[in-house]
Amino acid sequence: MVFRNRRRYRTVIAAIALGTIGFIVIRTVGESVERRLAGNLEVLGEATILTADWTVRAGNPHPGSYDMEDVARLRKIPNLAAVAPTLSRPNLTATFHRNESECILTGIDEYFWLTQTSNLVAGRLINSEDVASRNRVCVLGKNIYRNLFGGADPVGQLIRVQHMTFRVVGIIGGPQHHYVRTAVLIPISTAEGSFPGLDQIKEIFLRVSTWDNVEAVYQQIVGTLKAAHRGYEDGIRVSHFPARLARVKAVFYIVNFFIYASLVVVFIIGKVGLTNVMLAAIQDRTREIGLRKAVGAGDEIIRLQFLLEAVMISVFAGVLGVIMGVALVLILKESLGVEISRYVMSTSIFVDLLVTTLIGVFAGLYPSAQASKLDIVTAMRFE
Repeated sequence: MVFRNRRRYRTVIAAIALGTIGFIVIRTVGESVERRLAGNLEVLGEATILTADWTVRAGNPHPGSYDMEDVARLRKIPNLAAVAPTLSRPNLTATFHRNESECILTGIDEYFWLTQTSNLVAGRLINSEDVASRNRVCVLGKNIYRNLFGGADPVGQLIRVQHMTFRVVGIIGGPQHHYVRTAVLIPISTAEGSFPGLDQIKEIFLRVSTWDNVEAVYQQIVGTLKAAHRGYEDGIRVSHFPARLARVKAVFYIVNFFIYASLVVVFIIGKVGLTNVMLAAIQDRTREIGLRKAVGAGDEIIRLQFLLEAVMISVFAGVLGVIMGVALVLILKESLGVEISRYVMSTSIFVDLLVTTLIGVFAGLYPSAQASKLDIVTAMRFE
């Protein structure tokens, strides 16, 4: 019966299918885009970056530094994408031939780059092999690069910082904090003990995997460090930016609100349209209803018939939308270069089919009740 009257239902099926496609694509691809956006520190304004250091409190002496055991403890915290300890010594002089520049000598490991907005301009970054081998290599911040080399290519050149010589392997550009702009960045293992003061971890940079986890991870970081440094809790400071994070979240949630509101409107239009179509179908099939009642069909049978038709139409539209939505997600996955979560996709499909089924039920309740109330004689005489 539904197939025979398929032309009547085309518009309704299209509306429900479009809502389904939009829901699956936005929820699945949107989740992947959100994860990618969370990885863009420049867009987020470093809202997912936290910094652990020490602050001087009157009457509470403290060692003023962390150690690699603290780093190991922090790396066990879930949802931390990077933990980057640093050793730094300011007010040193870097030289290349006759050019000199005041610099901050900073020891880092390979995770440091995950906590910074800087981008590689030339050469390469310090990696795990450099740290393991204690290589005498360095990456230059943009101020040091400009002061020592002007516009010349520094990669492969040797520079001196006080009594030590380093081979330049890369330069970085983009947005940089002062501690990066004026830094000569070397492997943390090479820096350790090479100068007085370069044997203590004064600062640890931490990167949270997504903005939704920042507050929970912040509390875990503070708890972990205080537990490891009992008696010096007042000196521990973990900096983060809740106001900045709130602004980023607000923009994202507003966009999401309007997108999902639009989808709700589409689903409501589909429900209203399906209800109207079913009412029109009852009007057109009044004689058929009367005939079925005349041969013994009760009100419950008539009611169930039209309710099932509404559910079948809605579910068919939902399944059609799921097929097209999944196909579109796979196309967008390749074109946008994002990773799709199977869990998010499967839950989206389940929720959508549940919603379309409910649409069919609620859209069919009133028309089916109207059909079951028709009088046999009146229905048989209807023209």
